[in-house]
Amino acid sequence: MYICKKLSKKKPKSATKTLAQQLRWQIILAGIAFSFAIIISLSFITWRSVEFTIDSFLKMETYNLVKRLENNLELALPKNRTFQAYKEWEDIPIRLKQPFDHLTIEDNQIYEIKIINETGKMDYVSLLHFVDSKGQDIFALSVYDAKETDEIINSIIGNLLNDAIWLALLIFLILFGLVFWLLKRTSEPMTLLSQWAYKLKDNDHLLKEDFPIAELNDLASQLKAGINRITEYNLREQQFLKYASHEIRTPLAIIQTCLDTLDFKLSGKDKKTVQRALKASSNMNRLSSALLWLSRESEKPIEKTVVKLVPFCQQQIIDHQYLINNRDVFIQTNMSVEDIEIEADLLQIVFANLLRNACQLSGPGTIEIIIDEYSMHIKNPKNTTEPIGSSYQSFGLGLQLVSRISKKLEWTFNFLDHPSYVEVQIIWSKTSK
Repeated sequence: MYICKKLSKKKPKSATKTLAQQLRWQIILAGIAFSFAIIISLSFITWRSVEFTIDSFLKMETYNLVKRLENNLELALPKNRTFQAYKEWEDIPIRLKQPFDHLTIEDNQIYEIKIINETGKMDYVSLLHFVDSKGQDIFALSVYDAKETDEIINSIIGNLLNDAIWLALLIFLILFGLVFWLLKRTSEPMTLLSQWAYKLKDNDHLLKEDFPIAELNDLASQLKAGINRITEYNLREQQFLKYASHEIRTPLAIIQTCLDTLDFKLSGKDKKTVQRALKASSNMNRLSSALLWLSRESEKPIEKTVVKLVPFCQQQIIDHQYLINNRDVFIQTNMSVEDIEIEADLLQIVFANLLRNACQLSGPGTIEIIIDEYSMHIKNPKNTTEPIGSSYQSFGLGLQLVSRISKKLEWTFNFLDHPSYVEVQIIWSKTSK
């Protein structure tokens, strides 16, 4: 059994955009909405202005007439089509007063209706009831042809609406230019921070740059502090691995020499015991060299040698046979090639760790080892009695070592969770399918 992380379906991430790209359409939509708001507001104001002008014209005519009547009581009341006045309600022509309710008419209020005149055309009739300073009633009416009035009003509104559209367009362009300029001014320090951070990746001793925005200086300081902490941690880890590997290799070399001497002098069962110790010592030397290699930053490739797969696998199976003794577990190999050219010592460390996990944590059945010129696959039945996560707790260091070796060698390390078995893949050739 190996570590298994259940893969959940993730939503595809949207493409990363710059600050200006993210705000561009938002600004455009906001500008369009603002322009429509201006057009609607101006249209409403224009309509109300036309109504107010018409009402004001009738009131002005009426007030002017009242002033003249106060100076001349014998002044004849106007009776033309566009403006006519009456002192009594009964004097108003029936076709003009009939649509109005005399009892509900209030003083100094204009009432407007649409009627059909004697020619069959539509007219607008406006009525204003005014009481002068002497308490005398004045009923003022204005009659206009509805078609001509609508054409004039539509012409006025159309002209004002056209002007409003051009005004909104001008405001939108000014607003867009202003926001574009602000975005450009804002993104310049961010670009400088990005460039400085990119240089920081290659030179962690780069001095902090003073940016024109205080918040960016704070962000740069935090970024520099974070990089310094990570760098110090990596240095400590590399030094520890380096020193630990050197300290381990010295006693290992002494042990190896002593064991070689004993192997030369002893025979029989004692010789087999020494040979097992020699093999363990060789594995420790190999592991120490791998840790030392992982601690280096050098990209110098490891020398490859030809590995004979049949004896290589047989020896590894023999070394791990004790893990499956007295268990209903078997090992089967399937190799499509006889030998491969590869980093032999590192392959042995990877293979040994994965096979050890498979042997110790396998359920009843057959462990299958498949090796070709491109990759290696190890499959083992699931152990239903094994607690979840126990493989991580017991063999976390081994699997981490496999992962780091694969990453540095640019191998691909995959874990596949099948219904009845688990599978690990090590793909060392990019031509592998």
